[in-house]
Amino acid sequence: MVCRFVIGIPVYNNPNTVVGVIERCLAESTYPILVIDDGSDIAVERLFKDKHPDSHPRVSFVRHERNEGKGVALQTGFKESLRRGFSHFIAIDADDQHDPKDMPAMVQAALQSPWALIVGDRDMQVEHVPGSSTFGKKFSNFWVRYQTDVGVADSQSGYRIYPLFFLQNMKFFCTKYDFEIEVLTRLIWRNVEIKNVRISVKYFPPEKRVSHFHKIKDNIRIGILNTVLTIAAMMREQTSPFKSSLAFAVGVFVGVTPLYGLHTPIAGLFSFIFRLNFVYMWIGTNISIPPFIPFLVLGSKKIGESILGHHENTALGFFTEWGLGSVVLGLGLGIIAFIAMYMLKTVGRKKADAKGWSGKNKNATGIMIMRLMLKALGLRFAYFFLNFVVFYYYLFARKTRLYFNEYWKVVRPDFNWFQRQRKIYAQLMVFAQTLVDRAVQRESKELVFGYELDDSVQSFVQNVEKSPKGLVAVASHVGGWELAMTFFAGLPSEKKMLAVMHGIPGQYAHQSSQSSKAEVVFFNLSENTILKIKDHLNEGHFVGMMGDRPVSRSLDLRLFFGKLAAFDTTPMRVALASQAEIYFVFAFKTKDMKYKVFTFKADSVSHLPREEQVGNLLTQYVARLEEVINQYPEQWFNFFNFFSDAPKIR
Repeated sequence: MVCRFVIGIPVYNNPNTVVGVIERCLAESTYPILVIDDGSDIAVERLFKDKHPDSHPRVSFVRHERNEGKGVALQTGFKESLRRGFSHFIAIDADDQHDPKDMPAMVQAALQSPWALIVGDRDMQVEHVPGSSTFGKKFSNFWVRYQTDVGVADSQSGYRIYPLFFLQNMKFFCTKYDFEIEVLTRLIWRNVEIKNVRISVKYFPPEKRVSHFHKIKDNIRIGILNTVLTIAAMMREQTSPFKSSLAFAVGVFVGVTPLYGLHTPIAGLFSFIFRLNFVYMWIGTNISIPPFIPFLVLGSKKIGESILGHHENTALGFFTEWGLGSVVLGLGLGIIAFIAMYMLKTVGRKKADAKGWSGKNKNATGIMIMRLMLKALGLRFAYFFLNFVVFYYYLFARKTRLYFNEYWKVVRPDFNWFQRQRKIYAQLMVFAQTLVDRAVQRESKELVFGYELDDSVQSFVQNVEKSPKGLVAVASHVGGWELAMTFFAGLPSEKKMLAVMHGIPGQYAHQSSQSSKAEVVFFNLSENTILKIKDHLNEGHFVGMMGDRPVSRSLDLRLFFGKLAAFDTTPMRVALASQAEIYFVFAFKTKDMKYKVFTFKADSVSHLPREEQVGNLLTQYVARLEEVINQYPEQWFNFFNFFSDAPKIR
């Protein structure tokens, strides 16, 4: 992945140091510099130009009309950097505490782990360090570790490299100094890796120190933030099977005790002390609901009697037997609850992992029913039947709704919630219809559907039919891509088509339509697979590959509808290595029995160096993809958070 760095300097009333910080950043790096002036009394741009009358091409300024806080300044920097296409934001303070000479080490860490948040760990063993700063660092580190189970060396450090991909769709509620703790904690909750890099720090003597940290106001804000984050951490669902099962078991134990009215507060206390999920614990305490209470009381009392060896008719004796017995019964039921919940969670996780796509649809019963329906009642009845299937799926496929909701927020930001839901339903419907169309085509020896060819398709068809050179068609998980490949594979040509799909390592299959000459290969990144593709191209044949789901480290980020998204550069690299022609191919369902096909020939990049060739071709592909998706936004079929989930690299 190519990392595109920008240095961001948030500043508010640091006139004596900010220009020097900019100058040292220019001297120590080659990256552009974005200064975010948070309403300083004297505009920072004016201060810089007073000393440097000629504008510097690497330095730009953004200014708030009034002071809004460091958190808002950083968010302004993130948004502006994203708008300009940068992938990483190097945040450095304007008060001269941070040394730009530490930047190369931090950048190197980001290059090695481009999806990580890089945090500068300040060396506090220098002179003039306030005791409050040393204590604040340790205190903040403790709470971040408590809230995330991840150790961060310096959670208060402002010297960081932010991966902008993860931030672009996040909403924050902190605006001041507490923002840096919020963004750190929430990125960890999203499984973003943290890399600590040791850095130097400079503190001025008290009489020269300039700080805009308000000890009372900002400490209150940080205290409130830690309270909110701690409660959120106790409520989070993303816990391991062991910890969630333990929380449930402790809740059962608490629920069996005779402390009625206090079960929930006790569960909250235990959740806080032992860092266990409060939701699971609270569910466990509900063992003491009315139908079970008599049995729990009677069972506890009988166990208490057997332990004491005698029965007492006094009130004190009754409560002694009940309390003692409830401890034993609670322990027993807690152990049973732990085992049951652990088995349930682990089996559920294995089933979820097993549902990963393997190149074959394992729902044999569903496929058989659909095939029988198609043969007996026809395609239009199958479309009608899909209304019930899609409605059910829309109601219960919560994750899919969330994925598509994010997608519609990006491609149609002006839509309200109701408009997005209507589009999500339409998106699921056209996806289901496309799956049925693919099944129908696979069963037929002839082309079943009509194809409306865009004007751009003619040169592509001529190349398929006549050109001796190999050809790479870069497709996407949009519309009827498989049907387009089937159409092109059926053209009168000596070219054979190899449709490359990402699948399980070592798995190959031949699952194309009966009318197609296409050979489907499940791409597993092995050398033999790459060689097979290259041989196919060198023989002048036709290879279809996907460009929108990276599965290897051959990927890059591009702005797509104004947001960073990861795309696969493998098709471009393979085509360039084989000197094959490159086309971007898309097909979209227009009417019940028709698909519109688009092909765009890539512009020549032979005049560029190799890495720039790859980048230029990827930019062309993304631009064409955005162009056609603008016309058919309901036919986007990537069922994951395309704009906020890092690719799962094999």
